[in-house]
Amino acid sequence: MKTTLSIIAVLASAAGSLAQNITIPATNGSLPKASANGCAPGYYPGTDTVIFTVPYTYQQVLSIIGNYTNLTWSGSPANSVTTNNSQALAANNWTPGSARFYDIAGAHVIETITTYSKPANGPYVEVHTVAPLSIPSVNVSFYSDFDGQVWKPICNGAATWSNFTINFCATNATTAAAVLHQLHTTDAMTVGTFLGGKNFTSCGVLPGGNGTATPSAFGGANGTAASGPSATASPIAYTGDAVGRVSNVLLMAGTAAVVAM
Repeated sequence: MKTTLSIIAVLASAAGSLAQNITIPATNGSLPKASANGCAPGYYPGTDTVIFTVPYTYQQVLSIIGNYTNLTWSGSPANSVTTNNSQALAANNWTPGSARFYDIAGAHVIETITTYSKPANGPYVEVHTVAPLSIPSVNVSFYSDFDGQVWKPICNGAATWSNFTINFCATNATTAAAVLHQLHTTDAMTVGTFLGGKNFTSCGVLPGGNGTATPSAFGGANGTAASGPSATASPIAYTGDAVGRVSNVLLMAGTAAVVAM
């Protein structure tokens, strides 16, 4: 419970940073002006959270996720993501206002950092905005002023817990939530796949784990998701076909959203 509260505090602090004067770069990279419901006309608010644990150390996880422009674990081919901050790219030291640009599943994505922290022993905290984009395959458009992730060592450092939380505005909030939930769940699972494909079951079975984690604190014993469509606990095998992988994820999420309606 204490860990859950500390993560909530971290995310709340990150949300406060949105009040800073962060410049959103590039044409059409800014966020629309909100109307009465908090979103632009024709858009509706939504939120989604995925909580997932992998049985690998924080340092191992950081070797996969620790470069803002390397999104191979999220379905983008190597060297396909660009940035407006060449100095940060050279030092791998990212700061608010740094943006990344990439195209995937028919969408042009612009994400701009508002909060970034990568201490050697955790937790890793990254919050960015998502400029308006459209995903033709599921006929939805959305944007976000808060797309955050936290990776925190648990089980005496033998495992890593993650929290993906996004607040968004979408033309269809149900479909967008299903798509984002499936994407974030697959992202977390792929990190585990890249590191060896083992499932997290409990701290007690890990070397040095000492049974310090509990399902209530860490979102389920085997990486189940906290909200939205149910997530399988089995890692998805990564074949290297980044575009095909994301297309399949979107198809699954879109189908789930239709069935739920």
